Amino acid sequence: MIRTDNDLHLAQECIANLERVLAEAKRAHTPAQYRALSASLLMELQQRQQEILEYLMEPAPSAPMAPAG
Repeated sequence: MIRTDNDLHLAQECIANLERVLAEAKRAHTPAQYRALSASLLMELQQRQQEILEYLMEPAPSAPMAPAG
């Protein structure tokens, strides 16, 4: 679950890594091997993307108001 902008950046890095792994696997394996190998990685990629979307859909918490002075 993404709760902070730092978590968001980590999730984005994870997605980039998964995409690199998948792209390399696609070049290195036969189509049948790639389908077997990629299934769990693609599910993780989708899950991370969904977490990012859910985080971005939520408004930012309001900053506490400074006392008038």
